[in-house]
Amino acid sequence: MIGKSRNKNPRVYRSSVANRELVIEPAPYVTGRMTKDLLMKYTFVALCILAATAVLAFGITALIMEIIAVVVAVISDYLVSRVMKEKGPLNTYSAAVSGLTVALSFTSGIPLTYNAGDLAYLGIPEGQPFIYTIMDSNIQYLAVGIISALAVILFKKIQGLLGRKYLNPAAAAKLSVLAPLYATSLIPSDHLNIANMSAEALTKPLPLLPGGAGLKGTLEMCYAGATAPFSNEALMDLLLLKNHGWIGGASSVAVIIVGIALILACRGYVKWRIPLTFVVTTAIIATGYSGYYGEDITLRVAFHLFIGSAIFLSFFMATDPATTPLTNTGQVIFAIGLSVLSFVFQIYFVFLGGSILALVIMNLTVPLLDRLGIRKPFGRR
Repeated sequence: MIGKSRNKNPRVYRSSVANRELVIEPAPYVTGRMTKDLLMKYTFVALCILAATAVLAFGITALIMEIIAVVVAVISDYLVSRVMKEKGPLNTYSAAVSGLTVALSFTSGIPLTYNAGDLAYLGIPEGQPFIYTIMDSNIQYLAVGIISALAVILFKKIQGLLGRKYLNPAAAAKLSVLAPLYATSLIPSDHLNIANMSAEALTKPLPLLPGGAGLKGTLEMCYAGATAPFSNEALMDLLLLKNHGWIGGASSVAVIIVGIALILACRGYVKWRIPLTFVVTTAIIATGYSGYYGEDITLRVAFHLFIGSAIFLSFFMATDPATTPLTNTGQVIFAIGLSVLSFVFQIYFVFLGGSILALVIMNLTVPLLDRLGIRKPFGRR
C-alpha cells in the first residue's frame, strides 16, 4: 500500500484503568506522498503526451484507436466492479492507463508506394502501394477494443483474485488476441520477406534486404514514410518520428523525455532500474553483435533500442508495479532477461515486437525474482 495518512494528529483514548491515556499514532506502514490513484494520474498524463505524438505520425487512425481503447477499458472496469464489488473495486485511472497502453502498443503504419525495381524481388508491380499496416483500419479498431476489454476484465480484475498479478495486462491480452494471427499481425508478411528467411539468412544480421541494401536501407524503407522512402537518414527516422511500428513509439525522443519526466515526478515509485538496465544491456549486446558482423555499430544499437516496441515497453510496460520485481536485485535481473530475450526474438525470429513476448515470459519469473535481494533480519537465516 502506498499513500500518506490524512490523519496527521494522533488519536488519544482514555482508559478507565488508573485514568491512563492511550496514544495511537497514524499507521507506521502508510508513508510517502504518493497514492495509487495519483501515480495512475501521472502515468495517464505521460501516456497522453505520447498519444498526441502518435497522431502526428499515424494520423487520425491512431487517435480513434486511442479513444476506443480508453473508453472500452473504463466501461469494462465499471461493469466488472459492479459485479465483483469489494473483490474488484472501481479503479478508473488504472483502467484508463491499461486501455491507452493497449492502443500505444499496437502496430500500425501508412501506405507506401515505391518506384520500379524497389520491391521487384517481392513480386510487387510498379506503382502498387506496399501497405505497412497489419490489418484494415476497421479491423484495427475492433482488435484494439477486444484487447482493451480483455486486459481489464481478465488480466486485471480476474487475475487480481489470485492474490497477485502474474502477467502484464496489456501484453498478455495483446498476445492472447493476436496469437492466432501470428503470421499477419505479430510478424507481418513484409517482415518475413524483407528478412529473406532462409536457413542461411538466420546466421546473418537481420533485418537484411537482398541486393546489398543492408540494415540502413531496410530501416529507411520501413520507417521513413511515404514521401521519400530511401532519402532520410535511418538514425533520424528511429529517433525523431517513425511511420511504422508501435504507435506509442512513434518518437523515441519523446518516449525517453516523457519516461524520464515521469520517473522524476514520481521519485521512488517508478522502477527506474528496469529501463536503465534494459537500455545498457541492449546496447552492450547490439555492440558485440554488430562488431562480430562488421556493421555500423551506432545504427545496430539504435535499431534495437529505438524500434517502438522496445523503447516504449521498457519505460511504460516493464515498470508496471504489480507484475515486475519488488527488490532492486530482482529488477536488474528482470531487465537483463528482458533485453536478452527481446534481442533473440528480433534477430532470429524476425519478431520486431518480440519484447512484448519477452515481457510476458519474464513476468512469470517475478515470484522467484522477488526472493532475491530481500534484507534478512540480523541474526536470522
